[in-house]
Amino acid sequence: MPGSRFDKAELGRASFHGADLTGARFSYANLARAQFAGATLTGEPDFTGAYLYLTRLEGLDLSTATGLEQAQLDLACGDDATRLPDGLQRPADWPCPVE
Repeated sequence: MPGSRFDKAELGRASFHGADLTGARFSYANLARAQFAGATLTGEPDFTGAYLYLTRLEGLDLSTATGLEQAQLDLACGDDATRLPDGLQRPADWPCPVE
C-alpha cells in the first residue's frame, strides 16, 4: 500500500511480492531474508538503518530510495537489473545463490 510505514518493524522473511510500496518507510526495520520480487518501490522509499541481510532485491528500481548505505547493500541480494541510487555500487557477490 502506498505510503506504508514499517519503521522498526520485525519483517524477517516477509514477502512483499508484487506489492505497491510507493513511498514506504522501512527505517530501522529488520528485513532479513525478506523478498521484494515484483514490488514497486518508487517515491523515495526510506531504508535508513534497515537491516538487509540476504534481503532479495532482484530486479528492483531503488534509484529513488533514501537512507540506503553501501554496507546495507553488501548484505543484501540483488542482480544486474537492480537499480541503485547514485553513489552506491552493486556488490561483487551479487547475485546471491537461491536458497
